[in-house]
Amino acid sequence: MKRLPRPTKVSAIASAESASSTHRYKDLNSMALDYRNPNDWGRCSLTDNALKLQQFKALNPTATKREINSFLCSLYLPFTGTEFLATHETIDDHPYSAAFGQFLGNGIDPDIANILAFGSKRFDLISDDFDDPIRQLATRIYSRFEEMGYWDKLPQSSSNIDYDYIPY
Repeated sequence: MKRLPRPTKVSAIASAESASSTHRYKDLNSMALDYRNPNDWGRCSLTDNALKLQQFKALNPTATKREINSFLCSLYLPFTGTEFLATHETIDDHPYSAAFGQFLGNGIDPDIANILAFGSKRFDLISDDFDDPIRQLATRIYSRFEEMGYWDKLPQSSSNIDYDYIPY
């Protein structure tokens, strides 16, 4: 009987040279979305919104945090507060008219009042200062509506509102 040669020891650690030749790592920068690339648009609403934000920042390099936040909120709402007031005689047609009216009646900007009326806790749009009296007032109004379960039920019906929208 012929004896088989003794097995050679196999190293579990591959050299750096062999690893780099067998594995190709993707460049993460080449995977990033670019608003100038037409192939990046239309994939889904989330990527399109990310591209819109990129475009907004590129076109408005001096935009403040508040302007960027306002732009972001406008991406998700069916209309802005100013737009709504310009196209309606009363606020009764607003899907969340009670909250919208309370925020407006207490001196809050229509666009911010609209965002708050849809159930978003965006008090930073009013002021970054927690001691700001208008921000505190808006927080109290919002809390009362939240305690009542105001946003738990579906909004009032209106002919020009897109109900596929789900407030974030």
